[in-house]
Amino acid sequence: MRRALAIATMMAMCVACSRTQAPAEGVDVANDASIAAPSTVASSDVNAPAHDKPTADTRVLYEAFRGGESFATLRDRFGASNVREQDVPGAEGEVERGVVLFPDDPTRRATLYFADATKLEGLALVRITDPESTWAIGDGIRMGTTLAELVAHNGGPIEFSGFGWDYGGAVAGYRGGKLEPNNAMAPQGGFRLAPRPGLPEDAALPLGDTTFSSDDVPALATDIVVGELTLSFPQSSNR
Repeated sequence: MRRALAIATMMAMCVACSRTQAPAEGVDVANDASIAAPSTVASSDVNAPAHDKPTADTRVLYEAFRGGESFATLRDRFGASNVREQDVPGAEGEVERGVVLFPDDPTRRATLYFADATKLEGLALVRITDPESTWAIGDGIRMGTTLAELVAHNGGPIEFSGFGWDYGGAVAGYRGGKLEPNNAMAPQGGFRLAPRPGLPEDAALPLGDTTFSSDDVPALATDIVVGELTLSFPQSSNR
């Protein structure tokens, strides 16, 4: 029960997007410079469903994973040496058994959580946290995408929690914008915000357990960026 609650908490932290259009084309980003230019990504919709037949050579989360996967199916597709079983971080300092994909490559590394953590079956959540990661969730949203770019994608303000605590940067709402989730049962791509790496320590960031709007911090529109990507499978996580 504690493990299920931990996964549910992490999913809730990363507000997701889940429309029903076709998924984005595969993206293979070569270096950090291209990561900083999400407008070059060929993508139709961040809220795309997962492919029935995921592929190993894509950088789009929707195309790479499906909710019914297991440790065995991941090894078959990505190669045994690229799929490592180990303890992974859970909510509020907890740990559980999971999988790290491409553990030695920060450009492709992903942390995977399962509905059955003992058997490592029923993929429930994929997390991307490396700043140099080349993974994307579509529509140009990837690690390092700025708050200004997210607002442009959304077509309106984005609400998020202040930084400096466990759930800092969690998206709280889209005010009815284009990124608003509309299908809770579909695979959901989400993101969490963070201060831009290298930002001066004296930057006047929004802090604490308070909800802020992008309208509140116009001067920080390029200093607040995507610091985590997720892909969750609600049906798998509730098995």
